[in-house]
Amino acid sequence: MSWHGAAKKEVLSKGVPDEERVGLYDPSFMDNLRPEKGIKVAVNAGASDTELLAKLVAKTIKNEGLNLKVAWIEGDEVMDVVQELMEQGEKFENICFGGNLKDWSFEPIAAQRCYLGGAGIAEALRQGADIVICGRVADAAPTVGACMWWHGWNRDSDLDQIAGSLVPGHLIECSSYVCGGYYSGFKDLFDGCENVGFPIAEVYSDGSCAIEKEPDTGGEISVGTVSSQLLYETQGPQYFGSDVVAVLEGIRMTQEGKDRVLVTGVKGKAPPTTTKVGLTAKGGYQAEFHYYLCGIDLEQKAEWTERQVRKSMGRNAERFSCLKFTLNGYSPDDPRNQDVATADLRVFVQTKDRSLVIKDSLEVPGFNRWCMENFLQSCPGATIENDIRQSAGKKSYEYWAALIPQSEVSPFTRHKSSLVRSAN
Repeated sequence: MSWHGAAKKEVLSKGVPDEERVGLYDPSFMDNLRPEKGIKVAVNAGASDTELLAKLVAKTIKNEGLNLKVAWIEGDEVMDVVQELMEQGEKFENICFGGNLKDWSFEPIAAQRCYLGGAGIAEALRQGADIVICGRVADAAPTVGACMWWHGWNRDSDLDQIAGSLVPGHLIECSSYVCGGYYSGFKDLFDGCENVGFPIAEVYSDGSCAIEKEPDTGGEISVGTVSSQLLYETQGPQYFGSDVVAVLEGIRMTQEGKDRVLVTGVKGKAPPTTTKVGLTAKGGYQAEFHYYLCGIDLEQKAEWTERQVRKSMGRNAERFSCLKFTLNGYSPDDPRNQDVATADLRVFVQTKDRSLVIKDSLEVPGFNRWCMENFLQSCPGATIENDIRQSAGKKSYEYWAALIPQSEVSPFTRHKSSLVRSAN
């Protein structure tokens, strides 16, 4: 999303019309859109160009001769809101490491609200949309929005039910995770692991749900896989969403049958007054160089190499905002071959000074040369990477995560004829 936000800012600054630029949305979505069986769709594939994707979907539907309405949700791009609030004294303290946004050494160029909830999706469906395209909504928001619409829940009073839908939204948001992907019990699931299934959530009117998976696929749906995914990304007994806070302390999971788990007991509280906003800035350039170290005494060999590279850089090392040497891997006792005995020493740099990383050759002093010129005085068992193109600088971006009042940014659904389109 940082790259998307920066790329959109850059292309719009050049005055490129929408018709001539590449849309910054999920490029795989159109390949997987097959309207059938009257099933409504709500998806967060819009990324930073929700409107463009929605219009492409509407055009495709029209070309197919289908009578479907397409809506999109906007309100996640909030750079103007951030600037206005800063002028009013809002600090936008970084929620990861503290500090105020005004003291950041980078200039924000994009701000996307993380995350919109499901209320806008529910409203779009109420207005008759068949396909709802979203940008920066929470991963669980499509499930929450669909449930709010289908069951007719009141967003102010039906908090237990909405919280109940937030949980299955979270359970299925990472697709195969809840079916055994990323599961610590994976050793029991090798049969069929080449095609771990996708999950299906049945959400009932009281907010309880049942989780199943596609038939004839690998993996499993068990209390183990479901509880593992529930804990993924949660940081305590309360799970925050823009629509509601799900209280998980009384949650119950019951194995109802093979590959089917019933989830009940979720309670709801009013949503938080703030939501997360992510700001993107151009950070400069980054590059990396790799030494491969083999055999025993790897830590000492890594130190040997680091001291040599730092000596070559001299005071130029201070021109890097980040200079990091990382030893990845180890050699086990009595390794069976050289590959097993080899670890990777990664030298990683970031800088605003492009001249330090502009070349991936030895023509001029710079990052690649300072690393490469030490090879013949390396420690025993050292090898350099074959592909040195990684040592040429690539653009990098900085990210600032803060909180923004929910009252200042409200999603809404556009429903003019050109925006919620009926493709007849």
